Amino acid sequence: MKRRAIAAWIAYDIAVHGYGLMIPAVGFAIYFTSFVAAGHPSADGLWSLAVAIPLVAAGLLGPWLGAVADAGGHRRAMLAGATMICAAASALLVTLGQGDIVAGMLLFIAAQLACLLATALYNSYLPEISTPQTSARISGMAWGLSYLGGIACFFLCLPFIRAGIVAGNEAYFANAFLVTAGFLLTLGMMSMLGFPAENKVDRKGEKTNPYQRLRNTVGSWRQERQIPKFLLAYYLINDAMVTVLYFTAIFLKATFGLSMQEILILSLSFQLIAIPATIFFGWLGDRWSQFGAVNVTLVIWGVVLALMGLADGEHAPLAIAMTLGLVLGSTQSLLRSMYSRMVPPDRAGEYFGFHALAGRASSALGPLLFGAVSSMAGSQRIAMMSLGVFLLSGAIVLARVQAEIRRMNRSSFHRLS
Repeated sequence: MKRRAIAAWIAYDIAVHGYGLMIPAVGFAIYFTSFVAAGHPSADGLWSLAVAIPLVAAGLLGPWLGAVADAGGHRRAMLAGATMICAAASALLVTLGQGDIVAGMLLFIAAQLACLLATALYNSYLPEISTPQTSARISGMAWGLSYLGGIACFFLCLPFIRAGIVAGNEAYFANAFLVTAGFLLTLGMMSMLGFPAENKVDRKGEKTNPYQRLRNTVGSWRQERQIPKFLLAYYLINDAMVTVLYFTAIFLKATFGLSMQEILILSLSFQLIAIPATIFFGWLGDRWSQFGAVNVTLVIWGVVLALMGLADGEHAPLAIAMTLGLVLGSTQSLLRSMYSRMVPPDRAGEYFGFHALAGRASSALGPLLFGAVSSMAGSQRIAMMSLGVFLLSGAIVLARVQAEIRRMNRSSFHRLS
């Protein structure tokens, strides 16, 4: 049963990654800034706002949604509902024309909010289908293989996106969003059939009062100090990661003058690197140290930002894409696994809701900072390099989390002795 659940969990990650490539990361990101909001003086700023709003909303709703899912045994139903909303809003992107800025932002916000909430519920299954000894490998395997979803969705959309966003071809290009919606809905809903059965938690006074559950959880952090410290570290590191995710395609187009076809080819190259890299770092986390593996990826992140700020020449975009492929999924997967080992399994939805709060709310700051620095400095290179502040700060806090866990382990050992 657990193998079936793991396979189903991985399949859902594959479905979501197809959406992630073709809507927020590359396809709709460039479609919005190059066509829907073409000619608007603040196209980058509008996209930043569209990215930031669902991140904040998902962060605020995540803990409450997780508490309700844990208490009522509705996690799979909520996951299915969020998936369907995401697919429906993605499909409606095909209706947009030039100048439909408000409609484009609203549809993207609806799709992305649903996807982010679905991801938080999906992540909460990790403690249930893994053990502390296998969590990094399972998380890494899922995140690594999820890039196959991006590759598959890319090839399904290729007939529509091959010619790029050129005059007279915009409506044909937009059909890719309809294909993406179908890919997410079909594979996502089918995979949920193999998810673990729901466990309804019966706690007097809490089952019908998720707000009390949240208050009790936050109060318990006085004895679990590593939880809020980890969430702060994740908050900071995720600021940089999500900004790079949402703006790399736009950055490559504006800084290096790449066409849509060239960017999509680079995205494909990135994912071919990311598959083995993410699986490898998951294996490394279980065999060596999850903290150590994350620290290695953060050093490579420094190289990524340096390349974005300084690299030039025809091979620079490929170097950026390949280096990014080493760490984007790897870092996120390792952080997810580390957190899954800290949370109580019977409240995983709730705790991963707080994980979403830290990740999604923090993710709003990075894109807004990028947009502000890019506008003031007139350089997306400087804006990318400024993200290093988040990575360094997150690494410092993460080191304190590691020290806290070591102190707890020593204390437990002494008590047992």
